[in-house]
Order: sequence, then structure tokens, then C-alpha cells
Amino acid sequence: MVVPAPSSLLSMLPIVAQTDIQIELGEALERLRLAATGAQNATRRTASGGARHDRHDPRPTGQLIDNIRSAREYHPSLVPLAARLVGCGMPEAAVVDFLREIIDEVPAEHQDERWRDRRAGISKIVASAAEKFGTEAQPQAQARAGIPLFDPWAAPALPEFPLDMLPPVAREFAETQATIMGADASTIAMATLAGFSGALDHRFALKMMRHGQWWERPALWVLLVGDPSRRKTPVINAITRPLEKHQADLRLEYEVELREYKKAAEKGDEPEPPPRFVISDITIEKLGDLLSRTHRGLLAKRDEFAGLIGAMEKYNSGRGASADRAFWLQAYDGGPYTIDRVVRGETFIPNLSISLIGGIQPARLAELHGLTSDGLLQRFVPVVMASTQFALDRPADDKPYGNLIHKLLAAQPQPLVMTDAALTVMTDLRRHLHEVEQTSRGLATGFQAFVGKLHGIAGRLALILHLATYPEKSKGPVQEKTAQDVRRLVIDLILPHAFVFYRTAEAAAGGDRLQRLASYILTSGKPRIVASDLTSNVADLRGLTVEELNERLSPLLAGGWLDPVEPWLRRANRAWNVRPEVFTAFEQRAREEATRKATLGKLMGASRRGSSSKE
Repeated sequence: MVVPAPSSLLSMLPIVAQTDIQIELGEALERLRLAATGAQNATRRTASGGARHDRHDPRPTGQLIDNIRSAREYHPSLVPLAARLVGCGMPEAAVVDFLREIIDEVPAEHQDERWRDRRAGISKIVASAAEKFGTEAQPQAQARAGIPLFDPWAAPALPEFPLDMLPPVAREFAETQATIMGADASTIAMATLAGFSGALDHRFALKMMRHGQWWERPALWVLLVGDPSRRKTPVINAITRPLEKHQADLRLEYEVELREYKKAAEKGDEPEPPPRFVISDITIEKLGDLLSRTHRGLLAKRDEFAGLIGAMEKYNSGRGASADRAFWLQAYDGGPYTIDRVVRGETFIPNLSISLIGGIQPARLAELHGLTSDGLLQRFVPVVMASTQFALDRPADDKPYGNLIHKLLAAQPQPLVMTDAALTVMTDLRRHLHEVEQTSRGLATGFQAFVGKLHGIAGRLALILHLATYPEKSKGPVQEKTAQDVRRLVIDLILPHAFVFYRTAEAAAGGDRLQRLASYILTSGKPRIVASDLTSNVADLRGLTVEELNERLSPLLAGGWLDPVEPWLRRANRAWNVRPEVFTAFEQRAREEATRKATLGKLMGASRRGSSSKE
């Protein structure tokens, strides 16, 4: 589910007020300015000097406010101002308070009989505006009622990888391997991108904008999420097999050369160890030694990513664990790096760049929860694996895939750019991701930070797909089709998989926040909830600010559960109406949640009584 980003009315229509008045309902001004934009061709002031008494008065809202508080005019400005407020959905009582707050700013020396009459007449002005313009807010409410209800407990139907975007060789490989393994074709397809990433020289770089120095390299981290039965290990081994075979062949050649060197009477230069392309279980120190001999980077494969976490925390706490985390963070970004150890001394790495493919079981996702603090987890592209199918014995030719890997190994690193059309597509994708990022905090812990990393991941995917599709044309610019394919992959596949992944990780670490919120709303039975209801009854909402509460509730607003009582306040809302359809559609779920909470309450009560008796 992608939560729609709210429009910034303030950025579309600048404030024109010529006043320093501090109005508590300042958010309403944005709505008022928007309401006034279509009024430029409206009827101007009448010959008698009176204003047109409706919301289509052509004067800016700021001018109307300034007219009132400066005592230049009252009625001709109060009437259109009231009409605009009511017309954009503000309740009558709030409009009355708002206008009184403005007129009370009139200097004391001007608060005469005329001022008192106009202040007293504000209620009538607002009532008249409500009668005339109040129905204009109804279409919005009706449209709101048409939003389908989001089910926080529903098992999502995850999209499949768009195989048509892969090079034909890779598509054939993914489909064939899926058949003979019984594995998920989408998982194999994403894994092949990690395989391409490991084969490519990490000195390739794609310029993400015409100006500046934002470059992305082909290092890619992919995390396969599924139970042991989902074939994670066979998938990982299949995509790394050509690289490991090439690595083994080079090692055998080196061993022969080394033996001949040792037998030779006249010694020449000792043969150098060959480069490594794939590593698995290895210490940071040894990995540093391997990387110190090459500039191209390599691919790390871990059947269980939780094992990498264990290695990262091998020093239990403090400096060692922090150093290992710093190493892996740099390994994602690339560039020179130095490992300093007391015993081993200094190891200089010209380009600390590592691609990574690993797997993890959903039951162990709680172990990843602590990795959201520094963004280490958010650098992975998670793929939630589908159920396995019956494996079929079919002929399979892996040579074309292996040949493509060899072409990528031989490709000479180059700085690349995008065509103008491709750059436009990528800019549009970045804008879309920015909007999703701004409104995704309430979804799941870590998801918003992941969306923030997707801008760079999209560039890496574009570079990998371009080079895998045109390995012989590694100097050419990235084309529009590649950018369109990346946009489709990110929006249609990666975002939904990541959403499910982070919700699953959150549930493993203590429960799904959306489900807890929805559960409270259902079991409370209240048609209207206020901020204090949430902070008092939902544990993980205690201590949050009003703005943070609005962020947490945003998915349920987007999902049709709630309507803010005062929508013009945006993130300052303190009360929300629950759509009546919620209680009807989730009646059975409400009973289940009430039973679950009652049972849990009894268990906790028994536990407390038991502990008291022991004391």
C-alpha cells in the first residue's frame, strides 16, 4: 500500500497577508488562499463601494484579514472571509471563533459602537454563509466515503517481478531455475541482479543529475525473506555459481604457476594471488586483506543474514561491534578505507565496496530490529519469497547466463550518464519517492528510512540493468526504457515487498503498530477518538506529540478508517471521526480482538497475583 502524499497548499499559493497577527488557526489560511485562486475573474466591487458578499471576492485573504484588524472595513471583509472558511469545510463554531479572534486585534481606540455591532453580528454572518456555501464541502465528504477500507490484518498479495524487463538470457535463467527448483521466479529474478552486481567492477558509476557530484555504483544488497523451505540457499548458489567457478579456475591456474615458480632455478616475479569475486563466512580482517588487492569489489553471500549480525556483534558490545558496523556501512558506499588493528596493524583498502546477497527466516526478523538506528538494514532490498511449487525435472542450459556473467566480468569500468529522457523519468521517480517518504512514518518502524534510501538504490538498479542488457556497449548512456523499467520495479515490486517486510519485522519485535491502532479503535467502539484516548490506551503512542500522532494515524486516514474533525489543521489535529462502516466491516474482528485482550488481561492479572503472593 502506498500512502498518498498531502499537497503543500502553501507552496502553491504564497501568503499575501500584510500583517503580523498570530492566528492559532494559521493552517486555515492555506485553505483560504486556495479557495481564492479561482476568483480572479469574479465580479469586482459594486458601484456603491460594497464588496461582493460571497467567497468569490477577488481580494486576497490576507487583505481581508488586514482590512478587519485595521478597522478599515468590517462587514465587506467578514462576509467573504466567512464564506471561504465555511466553503472549505470548517465548522460554523470554529469559523465564529476564528473571525472573532481577528476582529479582537483591532486597536482599542477603534473598538467603538460600530466595532461592537460587527463583532456581535459575526454569528449571523457565519450562519448565512453556512446556509449558502456549507453544502460545497459535501462532495469531498462523499468522495471520502468511497475510499475502500484498508484491512490491517489481511495477508497482502505481493506482486511478482516483471520478468519482461530482464535481458532475455536472465529471464530464461530465472524461469528455468524456478521450474526445476520449485522456487519463486521473482526471487530468482531479483537474485540475478545481485549476481550481476557481483560480476561488475564497482568502479562503474552513474551520474544521477546533470549537475553536482551524485554518483551511484553497481553495489547491490538483496535480502531474501522466507522459511527454510522456500529454497533460499539453492537460489543463492545458482546465481553465484558462474562467479565461483571462474574464481576457482583462476585459483587453479595460480596454483600451477606458483608450483612452477617454486621449481624454477632462476626466479622471476612471484605470481600474484588471483582476485576473489565471491566470499561467504569470513572475518572483517580477512575480508580487508582480500579487498586490499583489488579495486573492483566483490560479492558476499550469506545463507542466513542473522549470522552476519552475530559476527558483527562478536565483541559483544562497544568498540568492536561499532567498528564492524562502520565497515559494512562503508562497504555499501564504496571508496578508500583503512582497517586499524593493534596486532595486525594497518590495512589499506583502495575501494571498500561489497555487493551482498543473503537470506533470513521471518522468525529471526526481531534480530534485525536494532539495525534501523544507523540505516544498515535499510540498505538491503528485501524480497518476501512466495510459497514453493512442485519441482519439475526439465532440461536446463545455464551456459548463456554464465556467458553473460563473464561478459560483465570483462567490462571495463566507465563513468556513465543518462539520456535526457531517462533523466526525466528518474527525476519523476525520485519525486514520487520523496512524497511517499514524507507520509510513511506511520506505517512501520524503519520503512520510512528505507524509502529514503530508494533514491540511490534506483540509480544502482538502472546501472546494473543497463550493463546487463548492453554488456558490449558499456560506454553508452542509460536509455529511457531502462529508467522506465527501474521505475516500474521500484514502485510495483520493491515498495510493496518492503512494506510487508518492515511490518513483519515490527510484528516479530513486539507487534504491528497499525494492527494495535486498529484494534484499539475497534474495541473502543467510539465514533470519535481524541489524542488523549490514543496516548492513554495505546502503549507505543505514549509521549508522542500531536504532530507525531497525526503521522502514525496517516495510514488509517488514507485507508478510509478515520476523518480528521478539523482537516484544515493538518498535522495539528487532535480529534478524528471513525467512519461507521469500520465497525460494520470489521465486526467479527472487533469481537476477536476484545476476546484476545480479555484473555491477555486475565493472564497478566494472574501473573501479578502470583508474583504478589511470592513476595
